Amino acid sequence: MGLQTALVDWLDDRFELVDAVDAELYRRVPNYAAGAYRYLGGVAAILVAVEFISGVLLGLYYVPDGAGEPAPAYTSVVFIQHTAYLGWLIRGMHFWGANLLIVVALLHITFVFWNGGYRAPRELNWMVGVLVFLIILAFSFTGSLLPWDANEYLSRAREMSIISGSGVLPDAVSEFIRYAVQGGAVVGPATLLRFFMAHVFLLPGLMALLLYIHFRLIRKQGPAEPA
Repeated sequence: MGLQTALVDWLDDRFELVDAVDAELYRRVPNYAAGAYRYLGGVAAILVAVEFISGVLLGLYYVPDGAGEPAPAYTSVVFIQHTAYLGWLIRGMHFWGANLLIVVALLHITFVFWNGGYRAPRELNWMVGVLVFLIILAFSFTGSLLPWDANEYLSRAREMSIISGSGVLPDAVSEFIRYAVQGGAVVGPATLLRFFMAHVFLLPGLMALLLYIHFRLIRKQGPAEPA
C-alpha cells in the first residue's frame, strides 16, 4: 500500500491524476442519458479495443506475402487457425468482433441521428463519427483480403469495381483508382501488401486520431438532449 500511495502521489504531482480520475468518476449526467441506446458508442469503443489487441496478436504470426503456391500469407493463417496456441480463438474474436463492430456502430449512428445529435453545436462531432464509421468499413474491406484464400481472392473483382467507381466515373479515372488500389492491372501480391499496410498502419492511425477528437468533443459538449 505504501508503494502504491507513493506511486499515485508521484504521478499526481506531475499529471494531476487524482483530479482527472475524480472528474470522470463523479461526472454528473442528466437522467435522459441513462437510456440503454446511449451506451452503444461505448460498446463500439470497447470492440475497437478488442480489434486492436487481437489484431496485434494475429500480426505476430501473419506473413503479408502473396507470392508462391501456397502463399506465405495463406500458410500463416492456416498456422494461426490450427497450430498456434489459442490462435483459433483470437482469430475468431477478431473476425466476429469486426462484424459486430459494424452493426453496433451503425446502430449508434442511427440512434444519434434519431435523437438529433447531428444538430449544432454537435454537427462537427457528427461528421467525425461518420468518418469513423467509414474507416470501420475500410477496415473490413482491407482485412477481408488478408487470409488470401480462393474465396477472398475471387470476390475482389466486384468490390474493386465499386471502389473504383466503374460505370459512374470516367473510364480513365476509374482505371487509375483501380490500378492504385490493386497495385497493378490485376489483384496480386502487390494488392495484398497494400491492403496489409492500410489495415495495420494507415487505418489504425486515422482511427485513433478521429476517436480522440470524437471523445474530446463528447466530453466538452455532453450528451445530446432527446429530440
